[in-house]
Amino acid sequence: MLRAALLIASATAAGAAFAQPALMFEVDDPVLLPGESTTVRLFAGFDPRDFAIAGVATSVFASGGGWSDLSLIAPMDGPGTSTGAASGSGIDGILAGQLNFPATGGIYADDTNPIAFWQATYTADVVTDPTIVDIRTETTRYDVYIERQSAQSESRLDELIEGAATIEVIPAPASAVVLAGGMLALRRRR
Repeated sequence: MLRAALLIASATAAGAAFAQPALMFEVDDPVLLPGESTTVRLFAGFDPRDFAIAGVATSVFASGGGWSDLSLIAPMDGPGTSTGAASGSGIDGILAGQLNFPATGGIYADDTNPIAFWQATYTADVVTDPTIVDIRTETTRYDVYIERQSAQSESRLDELIEGAATIEVIPAPASAVVLAGGMLALRRRR
């Protein structure tokens, strides 16, 4: 029941229109057993008065777990971008952006709002008690294109709502551990 409620809330948030700039996480499976993995995506939303996201520089912080398969999502994987690097505290230095050069070649930015720009696989640590993993962003750049017919961008960092999400890690039930231990003992006897 909790898993279904979290999934519905996540899907609803991903489709919502933004009244101001905001980063948002989407977690495919927000309830994991130790060692299980899920895909985590980041979306950037902007005020509808602006045209599109130009660039985002952020880091993702998470308590515990491991990150792999870092990637940017097109078209936010333009020149000079970076998926970031996994560290002990999460992912440092994500840099995503797209081009908008209508006058010189008819290249228009994708104006999807919110727009997915980054994803990675999160694998839960082994835990003995139920654990909540807090995930959050810390952003240093958040620029938007102000209109379709211009390459001019403006910062919306001062108005930004940072992203936050949680993943719940639930240890295997004690009975499953005892059963697994019993099966191992039977194998050793043979």
